Amino acid sequence: MLEYVVTDVLLVGSVMGPTRKEARISAVVPVRISAINEDGEPVHCLAHTLNVSRRGALLAGITLPLRLGGVVRIIRGRSSASFKVAWIGSKEANSEHQVGVESLEAVSNFWGLEHSKPISVDDEHLHAERRTRTPSEGNKR
Repeated sequence: MLEYVVTDVLLVGSVMGPTRKEARISAVVPVRISAINEDGEPVHCLAHTLNVSRRGALLAGITLPLRLGGVVRIIRGRSSASFKVAWIGSKEANSEHQVGVESLEAVSNFWGLEHSKPISVDDEHLHAERRTRTPSEGNKR
């Protein structure tokens, strides 16, 4: 059974972008993803969140072939819930193996971060930029 450890909660501001339904919280939370493949068989992988909100999350480390609009089951510790795949990253955008999901169920405090504060959009972009840099670029701004 997976136990979760919150390791990178960034507590900054609460600004949301123009298309955001709600603010996000930067958090790395280990999860297990379950889905049904094209052959109707169950498939699973381990992944983790990059940021979360009450309605969804940005996941990384996804090794399953998923499609937009598909449904996955996310298991965090003893909790699980169904989510719709809303966005799939690409190699060209340096977001390969990343997936954005929206909750299909109302689950109270699913991520275990109820009292954490959201990050600002500017800080979210800064963290995304740092994640997509190549090793040769280092921490240059």
